[in-house]
Amino acid sequence: MSGPFPELRRGVLIADDHVLVRAGLRTLLESSSRYRLVGEAVDVAGCLELMRTLQPPLLLLDIMLPDMSGIDAVARIRAIDPAVRIVFLSSQDSREFVTRALQTGADGFLSKDFVLSELELALDAVSAGQRYLSPRISNVLVEAMNAPDIPEPVPGGLTGRQLEVLRCVARGLSNKEIARELAISPKTVEFHRGQLMQRLDIHDVATLTRYAVTAGLV
Repeated sequence: MSGPFPELRRGVLIADDHVLVRAGLRTLLESSSRYRLVGEAVDVAGCLELMRTLQPPLLLLDIMLPDMSGIDAVARIRAIDPAVRIVFLSSQDSREFVTRALQTGADGFLSKDFVLSELELALDAVSAGQRYLSPRISNVLVEAMNAPDIPEPVPGGLTGRQLEVLRCVARGLSNKEIARELAISPKTVEFHRGQLMQRLDIHDVATLTRYAVTAGLV
């Protein structure tokens, strides 16, 4: 008998709320001789449930899901199965974003722009115990290492995270939208928003926006 036995293909769970992304990944896995799709989730709650029942060796995890960021979810996923190999999927490629993702102990980071062409390369690498980063992501980190370390001035004594939240508020984003963009939970957004309002003694969005514009943040 020729060809691989289906049961020998390693199982992959997808957690992504984008229908087209899941469809593309599903098609690629269906044509793979080494990997097979075992389940799909659209949020962290569904992902955790499938992790418990399916115990897949590989997880493709969207870094921003509706109920929680993938970054915040990693600890919960590892609590269910410490051995699962996690590859983040994201369209975000800022230095801070990538660094925070990798600090979770994830095994790979795929840019959604190139995920279909790189998927098997990434799964092969993490299955072998290696870490895989998309070339685009690697370039971001290399450029960051070579850039001069010039600290950004922080107006009003705000922390870096409070500044990020302030910029998002000034752009008119809701707490849920800010959470998705910064890959943090809505409760964390509420905390930082409250802290920056207290620090600046500003308690309405219109005034916060004017402050951000005046300070050159947007």
